[in-house]
Amino acid sequence: MNGQFVNNCVTVATDLSNTNFSNKDLARAGLLEAAWRHRLMEQAVVEIPTPNPESTQQALGGLCQQIQIQSQEQLQAFLQLQGLSSGEFEAMAQLPLRWQQWCEQQYSATVEHEFLRRKAEFDEVTYSLLRLRDGELAAELHQQLQEQEVAFEDLAAQYSEGPEQRSGGKIGPVPLSTPHPALSKLLEISQVGQLWPPKQLEGWWIIVRLEGRKGAQLDEVLQRRLILEQGDDWLRNEVKNALATHNEAVN
Repeated sequence: MNGQFVNNCVTVATDLSNTNFSNKDLARAGLLEAAWRHRLMEQAVVEIPTPNPESTQQALGGLCQQIQIQSQEQLQAFLQLQGLSSGEFEAMAQLPLRWQQWCEQQYSATVEHEFLRRKAEFDEVTYSLLRLRDGELAAELHQQLQEQEVAFEDLAAQYSEGPEQRSGGKIGPVPLSTPHPALSKLLEISQVGQLWPPKQLEGWWIIVRLEGRKGAQLDEVLQRRLILEQGDDWLRNEVKNALATHNEAVN
């Protein structure tokens, strides 16, 4: 092997070992926001107690699976490569649990209000959809449906030009936030069984009928989701402010 090449590699490795990465370095690598996010999460949970041993072991197992570590040897090699102690690795695994607990402390009291504010997003609907490019044909098919000359599913199976053709036009139940925003708005104000005349939507003519609606309940899963989303909103805003303050100080 070329001696000069080896010397160059040694020089690069020595330079890297003495490097402290700046914000600009992290930004060029696309890691700046993630680094600040992690730092602010650690600062937020500083007074949150560490999880119990059982929860910690589960968290460690999940983290090892995430980074594809399958043995103690692989874990030791990873820690050595990253320059981490076992205690620091354990803290990494515990952070999501402590963050969730912090979010619960901060937002449990407001989660019901957040749910009511956004309830329409979580209500589930079942509807029939027929879409096609030909506006005149759409008007004709709507007339047939209105006069109950033929079943919606039969027309959708024969004429609809979207994937709903395979299910006879039937879609759902799905959260009301899933369809196109304009379609969601239409479904939100619909009565069960209401058939809408053809409407244009992004180059299509659509005929829609609401078949059913199921109001969302604030269960444990949705409560946890809303709490974490509020925490994420706070964190995103804090990262933005921290970066702006840092950039002002540097410039």
